[in-house]
Amino acid sequence: MTDRPPPHIQLRTQSGSDDRVLPFAIDQQDMRGRLVRLGPVLNEILDAHNYPANVAHVLAEVLTLTALLGSMLKEDGRLTIQAKSDGAISLLVADYFDGGGMRGYAQFDAAAVSNYGRGASLNALTGRGYLALTLEQGEDAERYQGIVDLDGESLSECATLYFAQSEQTPTRLRLAAQQDETGWWRAGGLLLQHLSRGEDGGPRLLSPDQQEDWNRVSTLMMSVRDTELLAADLASPDLLFRLFHEEGVRVFDPVAISRDCRCNRERLASVLARFPEEDLAHMEEDGVITATCEYCNTRYAFDRAELTPDAA
Repeated sequence: MTDRPPPHIQLRTQSGSDDRVLPFAIDQQDMRGRLVRLGPVLNEILDAHNYPANVAHVLAEVLTLTALLGSMLKEDGRLTIQAKSDGAISLLVADYFDGGGMRGYAQFDAAAVSNYGRGASLNALTGRGYLALTLEQGEDAERYQGIVDLDGESLSECATLYFAQSEQTPTRLRLAAQQDETGWWRAGGLLLQHLSRGEDGGPRLLSPDQQEDWNRVSTLMMSVRDTELLAADLASPDLLFRLFHEEGVRVFDPVAISRDCRCNRERLASVLARFPEEDLAHMEEDGVITATCEYCNTRYAFDRAELTPDAA
């Protein structure tokens, strides 16, 4: 399998739809959805680490899924998507913060990853593991977590299974990510859900009429091509109209996405100051203790005197 990126699409071209989540509704069928395109923000996150292409591809899809789901949060919310496994990629993590801030990183075995090409499936790269979605919502940080096995060939399959098992919400999902010959990444995702009037306390099971509507509209949604999700010259509202114009699609205000690591020197010093003295002594080298943020790869250096409880 070749590791050369397909040349058929110019990914570096900037678009007004980049780093935006566009919510939409098909009201007559009680359906809601989200369309996301990621460009500069995605590259900022990936560029912090020298990821192999296949690792960057999977992390790009995780970030895209996180943007789709996180943008549904209300105020004071945080969504974390984590995939943990025993495979070549052992950990994938992405966070979405209220307001559109995102961060993410991957842990992997470089030697094991090199055995797989750019187009390797999620299952091949991760092996056995689980996908966890953790939501913290509200001032009291109420925490909810749902977990599903990493059984699918793609992240879309795993996430769709999560919604079927944990949320019992009819869901269709498409994710796409691609790197061009210059190293620039773009990613896109489309999510469609049928509310089934369960949001008002009714049953989530679809009636025969609802099932027919859902089958028709979800088939339209799944017809979207990767090139359409990634095309910078196809605006998000235009893509939704192309797919759903006969269904009466309605779009809402977009949600802007930004890179937001949230690490800082003071916070890290406070954490290190709580370590036992013997652990700090083990980390010290030439009177300096260093720590690197796993997300943004920023390196912090501390003098030992900075890490006393009083100093922190």
